[in-house]
Amino acid sequence: MATTYNLPERVSHWKIIGSLFGVFGGVMAPILGSVLTIVSWFADPSWHGLSLHIAGTTLFVLTFPLLVLGAHCLDLLEKEKRA
Repeated sequence: MATTYNLPERVSHWKIIGSLFGVFGGVMAPILGSVLTIVSWFADPSWHGLSLHIAGTTLFVLTFPLLVLGAHCLDLLEKEKRA
């Protein structure tokens, strides 16, 4: 049987989506960035060029901003909960 969660009407859905995207993205970005960087080290450079290395570095750089976005949205949800 499926569980239904009743959210109050005053809760903004964009804050929930932002917090999920920020926290999940902030956790997954360095993992995927590590995998892409390792693959770019050992793979033949003729088929991927520099694109895998650039993608891995970009994901490493995006880790902190995504975590900050998730934390900010969670703080906004907490303020709504208190009000």
